[in-house]
Amino acid sequence: MAKLVSTLLRVVNIFLVALYLLVCLIPFLPTGKYWMVALLGLVFPFLFFGVLAFLILWSIARSKWAFLSLIALILSWKQISVIFGFHSKKFTIAKNDETLRVLSWNLSAWGESSKSRSAPNCDQQMTTLIAAQQPDVLCLQEFYDRAGVTRGYSMVRILQNMGFQYAYFVRTTIKKTNYSTGVAILSKYPIADTAKFSYGENDYAEHLIFADIFFQGQKVRVFTTHLQSVRFEGQEYSTLRKIENPDESRLKGSRTVVNKLKVGYHYRGSEADLANEKIRESPYPAIVCGDFNDVPNSYTYFKIKDDLQDAFLKKGNGIGRTFRYLSPTLRIDYILADKKFKVEQFNRIIAPYSDHYPIVADLTLPGTAP
Repeated sequence: MAKLVSTLLRVVNIFLVALYLLVCLIPFLPTGKYWMVALLGLVFPFLFFGVLAFLILWSIARSKWAFLSLIALILSWKQISVIFGFHSKKFTIAKNDETLRVLSWNLSAWGESSKSRSAPNCDQQMTTLIAAQQPDVLCLQEFYDRAGVTRGYSMVRILQNMGFQYAYFVRTTIKKTNYSTGVAILSKYPIADTAKFSYGENDYAEHLIFADIFFQGQKVRVFTTHLQSVRFEGQEYSTLRKIENPDESRLKGSRTVVNKLKVGYHYRGSEADLANEKIRESPYPAIVCGDFNDVPNSYTYFKIKDDLQDAFLKKGNGIGRTFRYLSPTLRIDYILADKKFKVEQFNRIIAPYSDHYPIVADLTLPGTAP
């Protein structure tokens, strides 16, 4: 019996390591073609802890099989390094004038499209939360301005009255619906120039936009975007919750889930390529914020991040989940910054209004004059 258990553990260990190393290839594979491998990236942290558990098990047993897991972990350092943050210092609201505080948030249309709205005046509570963080720049995705729906009720105007005088809002109309949303950059500092780039007409992404902002005597280029969404609706979320009991209807539902994930990976690969191109073209230090709809070990993340700093990795803690549902491993919202910046602080705010949590980063430009 002991020999049988030992053999079974070795087989499981080999299979787990094979899956783990396959996931580590994701950043180097075209996600549209290898979408099934990309899917495994969603469970990378679980695979990591499984491989780590085998390393500990074989080490305790003083077995040479421990080297299999150890080698796998060494080879995967690039992927491990973007998953975990190890900074637990409490975020301080007070800051000086030399600090640029950036807040990024997928608003879910000011809570309107969130699956579990918690309050009737969600937008008012969300603007109160934003004001409490005292940001200088807002990068907002799924931004919905009701000016065209409810006369005299403009969220852009409300934010401008809160001190964000300079605004750039690019509306994106999703086909087959009358629902208009978009991406926005709002700033307390003057905006010198703006631009937008479309990913195409047939996808469910919002534009890549930038605004050049005057800060500390020089221009800073701030990007924001919302990449291809998987467009899960109530039926898909229900299927995911019940997938462990696969009757025929749930199997059909799971096929819909997989198909939507496949389409998402297909589009996000080319979107990441375009974003990388435009970021690299920036003549000024760049800050990139947005909902990438992909996890840190993905092709999307590595392509857009490129040589930028990830504010969460610099000053965040834990796995940093930013999407409230499905899995605790879903960090899909990011603030990235040019290496000329110093990341002073990072915070993830646990708030119930949107499907996503807002994230905040404090950045400084050492050596610049006020």
